[in-house]
Amino acid sequence: MNIGNLEFKPIVENKNLIPKCIYDLVNDWNNLEEKNKFMVAEINPDFADGNKLCEEYNIDKKIGFNCLIVECKRNETIKYCALIVPVGYKYNMGSVVRKYTNSRVVSVAPLDYVLDKTQMEYGSITPIGLPDDWMILVDPLIKEQKQIIIGGGLVNAKISLPTELFLKIPNVEIVEGIAKENIL
Repeated sequence: MNIGNLEFKPIVENKNLIPKCIYDLVNDWNNLEEKNKFMVAEINPDFADGNKLCEEYNIDKKIGFNCLIVECKRNETIKYCALIVPVGYKYNMGSVVRKYTNSRVVSVAPLDYVLDKTQMEYGSITPIGLPDDWMILVDPLIKEQKQIIIGGGLVNAKISLPTELFLKIPNVEIVEGIAKENIL
């Protein structure tokens, strides 16, 4: 399957392009037809950033999504969440995420911790294959797209899958206001 100038192939046949945690989630998916809709494409790591990827590979920015891992704290309780927003939007980490997670403080999670826990590479963290106890908070703008592209866990890969399938990934929750327009 081609999107823009990228050729996507089934993840189950290309496990060398993704970390083990992503392969395991996809390989264990109980619906064979859906399993084969998790696709991966190899990219030049210089274009791993969402905006650069879309420009370099002629991809509509509307189908590109970025992921940021945040740490949510209240007293001694710490939760980790992935925030998913369209390319070109900012993350609204403030009141929306604090209220939704019942946290007092929300901040970008420590990079070393995230890389260790996910076994993914900086610049390509993806919500697919995250630890079981991490929430995945997605802006409802995702519902406007039939297919999305998101990080592949390794900087030389991107994953594409139908939005309907993405929303079936464990711990995905639609939360209004996660994305805010990036006014330049």
